[in-house]
Amino acid sequence: MGTAQDIAKLCESWWETLADSTKAEQHRYAERFLTLLGWNNPPPIDRRPPGTLSYILRGGSQSAAVAHFLMPGSLESPRALVERGLDYCEVTRALVDATHGLNASYAFITDLHRSYLYDVRTDELLLHADTPAQFNQEFGGALSRSDVEHGSLEEVRRQPRSYLARQLREWCQRWCETLSGEPHVPEELAHQAIDRLLVLRYLFDHDILKRPGWRLQQRYSDLLALAFGPSPQGCGQQLVALFHDIWLDLKTELFAAAPALDAVLEQDVIAAPLLREFSLLSRCKFTIATILESFNYGEAAEKARVRMIPEENADRNAYLGMQTVATVDSVHIEVDISDEGYRAILQWFDKLAALYDRLDTDFSHSAQPRTQEHDELDLFAWSELNAARPHALGDRLHHAIEHGLTVYYTTPRQKRTARLMLYLHVISRYEQSKQRFVRFPSIEGTLKPRPRMLEADRKRIFQPYVQDEWEVI
Repeated sequence: MGTAQDIAKLCESWWETLADSTKAEQHRYAERFLTLLGWNNPPPIDRRPPGTLSYILRGGSQSAAVAHFLMPGSLESPRALVERGLDYCEVTRALVDATHGLNASYAFITDLHRSYLYDVRTDELLLHADTPAQFNQEFGGALSRSDVEHGSLEEVRRQPRSYLARQLREWCQRWCETLSGEPHVPEELAHQAIDRLLVLRYLFDHDILKRPGWRLQQRYSDLLALAFGPSPQGCGQQLVALFHDIWLDLKTELFAAAPALDAVLEQDVIAAPLLREFSLLSRCKFTIATILESFNYGEAAEKARVRMIPEENADRNAYLGMQTVATVDSVHIEVDISDEGYRAILQWFDKLAALYDRLDTDFSHSAQPRTQEHDELDLFAWSELNAARPHALGDRLHHAIEHGLTVYYTTPRQKRTARLMLYLHVISRYEQSKQRFVRFPSIEGTLKPRPRMLEADRKRIFQPYVQDEWEVI
């Protein structure tokens, strides 16, 4: 295996002979590079994007990698991308997508000057280098055959969630500043535009949209293709039209028409780069935990609410435990963000849904004796049974949001964060439960300004005073 100096010399030689290089030269340099890493005669891949040489690197029983070689100057600077919060350039995005169909877990992409290493399964950028010298420093022995055979790729350090969240936050803030710099677009509307994109990406990454939703997803894919095209004319108008139809088709209040914001997003010079950059963010940044962690900034109290682990509430648990089929429709939980943090919203939403599931089972068991009186359940018996079913046991996720839960906020930022978390969590719950998704519940009605005194405050203030008993010594 060659030394770091050999690799650097090879890369520099390739750039020096670029002017009169041929495809045969490209093959020779790519295979020489792999030989220096211990990969002798790696099998080439016939199905590859134009202008790319691709080889399969398989180290025994370890996960396979695909090495993609491009002509010098084909790749953007990884450092510049990362500084903008991005994980891909257009070329690496296309090559990683192509690697999905090759049964490989990793994609190494290089033009013998700039290099990227991606985990194809998790869509993560693992390592990158802007120069051959930096390649030797950053990649170390991760790609040498002997190390790959000993599992080096699996041992490459993954970035912690806090790092991904900070990158996502900085990207969102940069675009919020761009949008709010336009006339008649306050910061609140700029945040709403970014939140729409976050919900859109999370929605299309989860399998809850059936036949009608497929049309929306296809339009989104076509819109991204237009944004990356040579002439993205009409990109902004199509983006606003997509937002409008999601509002109408899925009853998504977050996407409701906002004339000032729509006027800005209709501009192709804003919509096209916004969509391009958004699609170059890694999928691993779009988890509920990472998006929530991206709000971990600013004043200490608000940062604490992002990280706060919800405490068990004995009174609420007892309240939910005593509910029956007869009382389930009136069950209601109030969550105060200021005192309980954002994760409490999701915790009590889940507990309400679990209560509905339990009582739905009880209702079904109690209805069995009546249905067993008939060999077949006739239409009238079914109608009578359905009429007796509590509303909460119908579309349980909708009922939990619209009737079972109130979330109190004290600042616009708390309202924004809570609203976003509820949208994402509803999507996640629909995917987990396999329930049929038709529309979003009305989330705006769940979020209310915190009154000066909550019922919990009254209980604390007016509870009877109990004098401690002291042992006399």
